[in-house]
Amino acid sequence: MRPFKRLLPREAAMEIIRENIRRVERVETVRLEEAAGRVLARDVVAGFNVPPFDRASMDGYAVRAEDTYGASSFSPRRLRLVGEQHAGERFEGEVGPGECVQVATGSPIPLGCDAVVMVEYTRLDGGHVEVQRPAYPGANISPEGEDIREGDVVVKGGELLTPGKVGALAALGVESVEVYARPEVAVISTGSEVRPLGGPLEPGQIYDINSYTLSAVIAGNGCVPHRHGIVPDDRDALEAALREAIGRDLVVFSGGSSVGSRDLLYNVVADLGEVLFHGVQVKPGKPTLFGVVEGTPVFGMPGYPTSCLSNAYVFLAPALRLLAGLPPREPRKVKARMAVRVVSSSGREQFLTVRLEGGLAYPVFKKSGAITSMANADGYVILPVNTDTIEEGEEVTVTLLG
Repeated sequence: MRPFKRLLPREAAMEIIRENIRRVERVETVRLEEAAGRVLARDVVAGFNVPPFDRASMDGYAVRAEDTYGASSFSPRRLRLVGEQHAGERFEGEVGPGECVQVATGSPIPLGCDAVVMVEYTRLDGGHVEVQRPAYPGANISPEGEDIREGDVVVKGGELLTPGKVGALAALGVESVEVYARPEVAVISTGSEVRPLGGPLEPGQIYDINSYTLSAVIAGNGCVPHRHGIVPDDRDALEAALREAIGRDLVVFSGGSSVGSRDLLYNVVADLGEVLFHGVQVKPGKPTLFGVVEGTPVFGMPGYPTSCLSNAYVFLAPALRLLAGLPPREPRKVKARMAVRVVSSSGREQFLTVRLEGGLAYPVFKKSGAITSMANADGYVILPVNTDTIEEGEEVTVTLLG
């Protein structure tokens, strides 16, 4: 049995991860309706103004502003109604002095008009309109190019395509865009006791939990998971699995990363590449490993399901977002009061899973092997290394999961 060399604090481990993860540079073209949530690979430059014409921003009447000067409810200006203009249509001809055209929101402004009077400030009288409030030039008009000017960089390469940015591209008539390909991530479960779902379990065996929870984390952070199956506690089998997975952009193992006689991952990664850290000052999840083999980042996550998923949130998810070129995900946090007294004697930074109810935080952590510790949790409370007690009723910050 080989002891851990040195337990790294969380931020020191994250710094090593950040130094060794690079965004995947492969580019693919996707249709705009499939582009939300992807990272744009190239700048998109506007080829024309948006809107491409002056348009009404209110329902009402397009007028010559000078014809409305002095108008009031007591002394309205009377204009001749010479037509009606709908969105998607264009008024034929030019509006002359003393004339107006009915317009709808989004309608092009007829030639000769320079303002729109809102319908609320008018009264229709047969073929005439009484204007009861003056309009200034440009009133209630969205000028050509108000939103986007020709030549503007509408979305920059490297930016996340949010719904709003997708809408801006649609306004330019963009049908497809170049985006960075989603990174491909290999997921490998280890352990002679681990069995695939669906089959019977013999005494001492358990179903493969971790490849499914890890795949969910991977898919939720802009990458594509590929489950490579289950590898027994055999060095040659583990090495063969790693060699096969190196074609992916990142490899994640669960299990085999501790220091027991059957925890073989450290030696395999060290022999084929370099182990950059092994062991973190975090509870649960101390036996987390990170290394690089032939330029491919390799994670070794703890085999216990709660430890595996907890450290996947803490270490793997930020790495995946770096790999995918996504911005860091800012965790949502709420304040609560601890429902019971909590004592920690681990000497490590502890992530205490909790359930929220009525402003109180109830610990739900059982053991590192109990996946329900995560399934029943709303979030977690971080206990710093030197914190050994949280008193009942003490205010805590809960980082929400999901």
